[in-house]
Amino acid sequence: MIKAVIIDDERHSVETLKLKLDKHCPDVEVAASFTDSEQGTHLRENPPDLLFLDIEMPRLNGFELLESLGEVPFDVIFTTAYDEFGIRAIKFSALDYLLKPIQVDELKAAVERHSRKSRHNLSNSQLEVLFSNIKEEQRGRPGKIALATKESIEFVFPEEIVACSSDSNYTMIYLKDGRKKLISRTLKDFEELLTEFGFYRTHHSPPGQPQPRARVRAG
Repeated sequence: MIKAVIIDDERHSVETLKLKLDKHCPDVEVAASFTDSEQGTHLRENPPDLLFLDIEMPRLNGFELLESLGEVPFDVIFTTAYDEFGIRAIKFSALDYLLKPIQVDELKAAVERHSRKSRHNLSNSQLEVLFSNIKEEQRGRPGKIALATKESIEFVFPEEIVACSSDSNYTMIYLKDGRKKLISRTLKDFEELLTEFGFYRTHHSPPGQPQPRARVRAG
């Protein structure tokens, strides 16, 4: 069983998520829930496997709560009613989020991604990049993008990426320094991340040809 905690300042959101998890994600057991973000300090003594964390909350928002905990020895799925503040920072940091009202298929997919991971905690570097990206987003600047392989996770600025090509459900990333990295995210994921930074789709592969779909930097 996956031991989960929900933190959301709206009680109806907590109850709705509990019902959906109980009905559609039988491997998840909600061990505790809080509507006061400051109660999240409870996580230091009783860390879950998975935390569903609202972003916009009074006193401490979700990011501030995580920052106050120091190390985070569990996985996090952010929940938010707004596709605005912090979302790009979350995407860049290769973290999961769900938009409210939470759709069942998206909830099941997020839980499945958690189940497939070989490690279920946020690394210090991932947290540091998340917090840094949030600050950069507030200044209207891009942060670093997480490139997670089976062996490691590396963070690069968008301008360090030269091109991306599809490899089934993976994406090959070509970097300025000549290196290549095979990332377990689809090309569509990187399309959403990089379009605003001068990347564009160049072609689709003809049937029977091995040449993958690709995206390259404009200019």
